[in-house]
Amino acid sequence: MSKAAVRTLVLVLILLLATGLRLYRLDAQSFWNDEGNSARAAERPLPTIIDTARGDIHPPGYYLLLHFWRALVGQSEFALRALSAFCSVLTVALIYHLGRRLLGLPIGLGAALLAGLSPLSVYYAQEARMYALLGLVSAASTAFLWAMLHTQGARGRSAQLGYTLTAAAGLYTHYAFPFVLLTHNLIFVTWWVGRGKTGRHLGRWVAIQAMVLLLYLPWLPTALGAVTGWPSAGQGYTLGPALLDLFRALLVGITQPLDQARWALVAGGILLLAGLWPRRKRAGAVGALAVWLLLPIGLILAFDLYKPAYLKFLLAVLPPFHLLLAHGAFNLSLPVRRLPLATRRVMGAANLAPLLLLAVLLLPSLRNLYFDPAYARDDYRQIAADIEALARPGDGIILNAANQWEVFTYYHRAGAPVYPIPRSRPPHPDQVTAELEEIGATHRRLFALYWGDAESDPQKLVESWLATHAYPAGDRWVGHVRLAIYGLGTLPQEPTVPLEATVGGTIHLRGYAVGEGPFAPGEVIPITLFWETDEPVPERYKLFVHLLDGAGNLVAQTDAEPLGNLLPTTLWSPGEVVIDRHGVLLPPTLPAGEYTLSVGLYNLMTGERLPVVSGEVRNDHLVLGTVQVVADSAPSGGGMTRSTPLWRRKGEA
Repeated sequence: MSKAAVRTLVLVLILLLATGLRLYRLDAQSFWNDEGNSARAAERPLPTIIDTARGDIHPPGYYLLLHFWRALVGQSEFALRALSAFCSVLTVALIYHLGRRLLGLPIGLGAALLAGLSPLSVYYAQEARMYALLGLVSAASTAFLWAMLHTQGARGRSAQLGYTLTAAAGLYTHYAFPFVLLTHNLIFVTWWVGRGKTGRHLGRWVAIQAMVLLLYLPWLPTALGAVTGWPSAGQGYTLGPALLDLFRALLVGITQPLDQARWALVAGGILLLAGLWPRRKRAGAVGALAVWLLLPIGLILAFDLYKPAYLKFLLAVLPPFHLLLAHGAFNLSLPVRRLPLATRRVMGAANLAPLLLLAVLLLPSLRNLYFDPAYARDDYRQIAADIEALARPGDGIILNAANQWEVFTYYHRAGAPVYPIPRSRPPHPDQVTAELEEIGATHRRLFALYWGDAESDPQKLVESWLATHAYPAGDRWVGHVRLAIYGLGTLPQEPTVPLEATVGGTIHLRGYAVGEGPFAPGEVIPITLFWETDEPVPERYKLFVHLLDGAGNLVAQTDAEPLGNLLPTTLWSPGEVVIDRHGVLLPPTLPAGEYTLSVGLYNLMTGERLPVVSGEVRNDHLVLGTVQVVADSAPSGGGMTRSTPLWRRKGEA
């Protein structure tokens, strides 16, 4: 087999490897918030996509492309993410082309191998967002730029056209692409001055840049408004650790922590330093790659855009990073290349050793990407399935961040109505309260999805209203999303059952009120407790509400700090009555019968229960009474009450 055939075979194998890694488990994870935005945007008519993008923090290019892609391949998770996978594989091919053109064929193959294995590249190749496309247009426009500077005639003119179109496409893809354009201008100026080119070349370059701007002109006013309103990271950083974190992201991606990537960072650092060493014939190419890598990173730091959520911007500089690493491996193998031919053949594997070693060191990050739940995306697919499994007539769903609507409704297409509240940033308290009151009057149960509270609802208007006007019946975290369920019903302001129970010596339970039954499986038992303390409480205590069957087995429970976790006991004021509402969600398969309800407090840190004294009874919990559960699960009356009370205190007839 000829050398050309071998090299072609190697390239094909690299591209097949890159394709396999990007398609493997492509739909194993749910869409997360931003992917939901992409999926729902692609469903809309083209004018609507453009109008919607005017209020978005991204230009419309990717959404328009995804719209046509969806028409061809469908709207499944696999289909929509496949566009990013396809762009990423094309980027690997372009990196090979750039490496062969700038630094030689072996370096092109080595860089393509690293790009194919890159955890950061694979991660965003499996996300229905524009970042893989950003990497592609960054590589394509730079490839056209290099061809334009080093070819003439028809090929040079074709390269100019290709550069103009891909540069304009980059601007329509992401607002960080101007960093790449600044890199291109610096590369051109260096080439123009270093080669002693004429004013004609400068004029042609200015005309090309003007044409790029002209193609972007319809979107330029929107872009300026979006960029000037773009939030900075606002976190501050120390330069050394920030650079190390950026290097980690480029090398092993965001799916391996720094302390587990030491050897990969050492190996990658050696290769990068060796790759930045410019030998005479390749000084220009190495310099251009260094500018392409370092200038955008410098601008990210200068504009305070360094934070974990913005590491995806690095897709634009992955191509030069991998090319420089491959060049470093080539430089380290030079001593072997200078040996006699027979010795070189014996030690030929040494040429590949640095790259193969680094490739092996990338595997743990890829494993984490595919299998470690710590790096999984927020599972809205599972959340929607959980809600559907518990769904009953009269349910409603609240999304505390309006931008959850797209991803949640991608999975939740029918059933309970969905309310994105608050609807504005910053939220308007009066509007939030009015809408919640209207929702509360028309539903029996509410599911709430809390995500991004610090930005969407910093005052916790939604959660505070629900904690005081509904009955929190438990919550759980699904990734970064907290799914909570609430029962709705009457809101007693006084105990229906007064009592004097002392908990932990200084906390008093002055009474309680429990919604009237009977209750059906799947309903929420509403419980209101009236607390008072004699003195400040130094510890945080959590409340438990247990529902026990006749054999004393626990069948349902709620554990939470007072007022839906919003009013810890350490914030209680002596002498002030705390009205504390809780709900117990009955399992859908709970058999009919009579069940016992008990409550108590325990230390949040140690889990130790507080002693309870009620009359002559001393225990670590207080039995409130029994509740009747019936088999009929059909909605009744107002949902939480019936005219004939079947609730009774323990010991009463």
